[in-house]
Amino acid sequence: MKNYEQEKEPHFVDLFSPEMESRLRAEGKMYSRKIEPIRGAEHVTKPTIVETRLPDGTVESIEEAKAGDWIITGSKGERFVFTDKKFHDLYIADTLGGWIPRNRRVVALHNPFRKAVKIQAPWGTPEKLAYQEGSEKAIFVAEVAPDGTLTKDRYIIGDNEMLLNNYELIP
Repeated sequence: MKNYEQEKEPHFVDLFSPEMESRLRAEGKMYSRKIEPIRGAEHVTKPTIVETRLPDGTVESIEEAKAGDWIITGSKGERFVFTDKKFHDLYIADTLGGWIPRNRRVVALHNPFRKAVKIQAPWGTPEKLAYQEGSEKAIFVAEVAPDGTLTKDRYIIGDNEMLLNNYELIP
């Protein structure tokens, strides 16, 4: 007898496994971050729950922003939570008082499993793990350091449209 509840559970993917590292390097494509201003950056003063949603309204992740974190509203209205350090690693102030992304390269791999997936998200802590889910259209992303190594910043982007809204393919 089939267990239909188990079939609904997304396939767990370890983006740090040797298999996925190899796939990212062999099958992934390199992209650079588009340099466009974000809509807003709010420095958090009290804990706030933030839902990140895909364009179709699906909740991609739910995070708690703690005092000192930043809530970013992207160019398409998407919301993210970053620690103060990560925010300043990713964004610089522009001359008009806004924030723009720093130049950044990533390797992106279309979901090879062709089903819903789940990863351990980089914004979690050892005390409170966080997870991110994606559909069969999800894109696995890993930041590429200047020396060419993959960093610990590995996450899911909802689909190809969302990837291309934020990154440009490096030929």
